[in-house]
Amino acid sequence: MAEKSSITATVEFAVYGALMGGDENKAAGLIVTGALQSQINENNGIVKINNTTMGAEPDPAPKNTKHFGAIVNVNGTLYAYACEENQEIDFFHHV
Repeated sequence: MAEKSSITATVEFAVYGALMGGDENKAAGLIVTGALQSQINENNGIVKINNTTMGAEPDPAPKNTKHFGAIVNVNGTLYAYACEENQEIDFFHHV
């Protein structure tokens, strides 16, 4: 695998949010593409997904577990990522 310093990651799109109370009519989501790109750049590709790192202050869906999804171009290949709030992703390594 390539050294992390030789890996380039460009966030194509990222979203973070929840359905308030599980209600399909109460979507509370934010586009967090820029916040994710900054976190990847500042943290060598390893990002814990939460309100702070995604720039989601105040909380977009208080008392609801948020979810995250992103499409990231890593060295010319598109990868899809998803997780729940407070999980960590290493965007430079893939399964």
